[in-house]
Amino acid sequence: MATMGSRILGLVRDSASMAYIGLGAVSAAYTFAFTLPNLFRRLLGEGALTSAMVPIFTQTLNEEGKEGAFGFLNKTLSRAGLIFTAIVVAGMLLALITLHTELSQTERFELGAAYSIILMPYMFLICMAAVFTAALNVLGSFGIPAIGPAALNIMIILGTFTGVYVFGNNSELIAYAMCGGWLAGGFLQMAIPAIYLRKFGWRFKFDLKGSAALSELWRLFLPACAGAAVIQLNIFASKILALFISNDALPSLYISSRMLELPLGVFAIAVATVYFPKLSSLSSSKDTQGYRREYKFGLIVTMAISVPATLGLVTLSQDILSTLFQWGIFGSKDVEICTPVMVAAVMGLPFFALATFATRGFHSTKDTKIPMRACCWSFAVNIILSLILMFKYGAVGLASANVGAAILQSAYLTFYLRKKFGNFGAWGSIVKITIASILMAISIEGGKQLTASYFDGRELAVLNCAIFIPIGCLLYLLFLKLVEFEQLDTLLKPVLKKFRK
Repeated sequence: MATMGSRILGLVRDSASMAYIGLGAVSAAYTFAFTLPNLFRRLLGEGALTSAMVPIFTQTLNEEGKEGAFGFLNKTLSRAGLIFTAIVVAGMLLALITLHTELSQTERFELGAAYSIILMPYMFLICMAAVFTAALNVLGSFGIPAIGPAALNIMIILGTFTGVYVFGNNSELIAYAMCGGWLAGGFLQMAIPAIYLRKFGWRFKFDLKGSAALSELWRLFLPACAGAAVIQLNIFASKILALFISNDALPSLYISSRMLELPLGVFAIAVATVYFPKLSSLSSSKDTQGYRREYKFGLIVTMAISVPATLGLVTLSQDILSTLFQWGIFGSKDVEICTPVMVAAVMGLPFFALATFATRGFHSTKDTKIPMRACCWSFAVNIILSLILMFKYGAVGLASANVGAAILQSAYLTFYLRKKFGNFGAWGSIVKITIASILMAISIEGGKQLTASYFDGRELAVLNCAIFIPIGCLLYLLFLKLVEFEQLDTLLKPVLKKFRK
């Protein structure tokens, strides 16, 4: 629920931002500016560092108690703080240098460098917050850390409206106020878990002494960082290339990725997270049949969510964009620009979801080499396809290149996983899911033709979303029943159980 709430607030944040800065040079610059600290957040803070820290912090807590665990935490925080500070300073200097190069003669590059100087400190705040959050999760506290992302979104929304109140229609200055919201929200994300951690007895002490636990942390951190780096470079490369296309390319690509991340982040990644410990346990016990059974069902659940979500988003793409973003200076023309980019981007949803789940499958067997190779191939394909497609198709070409890379990555992982465990026997169910999803999309399109006879403009878009999103979900379940989808009752059991309560 916390994740869902944060995602919804994130959409409100993006809607408010686009309403006052729209598509253009300011939007491109602002989007790129927070891409840099977010890249390091995902690479270091919430990625490699916490993945390496959690098992060691847990082990130290079990063997040495809280005192030993907090001592290890302080050693980690001390080193991380120095590293993050160095990266922030280097990033700010790089942005300052960019202001004095030929690139700064282009408005989106000049503003992007200026906004980056302000936003780079957010990287320090959010990465430190990730370390505090990881420690709290090990100690059994999940609710307090979940407040952080919501607080960030609220502060950015407040920054947006404060900017509008103070600066009126000056989008460049409004974007500066939004940058201030990022910093305020980042501070809250760091401060909230840090303060709550004190209730468990933690007190910060700067400590650069070495230990066996730190050596183990470094051993785990390096390969995890290498794998995460490829993924983040893939994302970053697309956004860098988008800056060279036009003022509209990067913000339209960003909006499309946000539409993709909602079902991917809330549902697909959640499924992978739930099944990861199950698969790890079965792999450790050498229960191959049990592993195949659980992986098959997890794969089917992943496809049962991502395939209909893809076709639903494609069918209602223009209506969804109009409903969420057509406010203020973000007009119908901007919606038209973003729609084909969104359609291209969301076509990759099933493949991104499959790659996420398959990667967890390999990690559950302690195999990190094949996912690493898959990421490298994916990165290479993304760059090649981007350079081929971007000049003719613009942002649509970049989105299509991401999809092509996701298809290759998911196929590569699936091939080697089947080689390791054999055929999981999920194709029959996936075919039924696809048929039900197509029938749902056709029904929605037919319904849209009917409503278009009575309404038009933004009213039509809002009406279509309000009517056909819930109806589409019901029709999808009905069509699953008609095609005799065997796992339907199992999928619905948690929902029905909650509903009866």
